[in-house]
This record gives sequence, C-alpha cells and structure tokens, in this order.
Amino acid sequence: MTYAKKPDQTFIFPPVRDTPEPEALHKPFSWLVEALRHDADALRSSKTKNYCLGIQTCLELIHATDLASGIYADPAHPPLLSVTARERLMLFAIDACGDLAETAVEDIERRNAKHLKERR
Repeated sequence: MTYAKKPDQTFIFPPVRDTPEPEALHKPFSWLVEALRHDADALRSSKTKNYCLGIQTCLELIHATDLASGIYADPAHPPLLSVTARERLMLFAIDACGDLAETAVEDIERRNAKHLKERR
C-alpha cells in the first residue's frame, strides 16, 4: 500500500496493478436507457420515481411502527422504528414532497411560458 501523509490525516491508496481490474459486481443503476440519461424531462421523471418510491418506503415503515405501537402493541415484539428514526423518516418524506412540488411548479411555469411564447 502507498501512504500519503498530511499533518492530520493518512490516506490509503490501493496498490497500482499491472493487470486490468476485475469487473465489479455492483453496476450503476438508472431507470433510463442510455440514450435518455442526459434528457432533462426523462431525468426529472426518474428523480420523481426515486422520490416517490423512497417516500412510499418511509411511510410504510412509519405505518408498521404505528401499528406495532398502538392498540396492537405487543411487548414481545417492539416497534420497527425508534421514535427518533420514525421522526427522521417522516421529515424526509415531508422534505421530499416539498421538493417534488417545487420541481413541478418550475416545470409548469416553464411549460406555460413556452406555450404562451409560441402562441404569439
């Protein structure tokens, strides 16, 4: 290994290889085919799908926790999430929804302005 030292840090670099690096198991993921990965509208739809699936997962976890903590509470089976984790997921869902709404407003305004400009 090669070490490059700075006064307060040590960085570890992998050894230099003479042979090609083996292909990694993990592949970058995209909902989009290669040809659409730079298309603004397609990227916006992909981002929306990611947010919506993330929000859905957060709300499912929160719902399961609420069920386990409410009238169905069973001391032998604690809630899925702690109070802090539940709150963090709820705040993420709120923030993500707000971001989606802002993105939609910008898109609507852009499309409306374009339509009005074309009609003149």
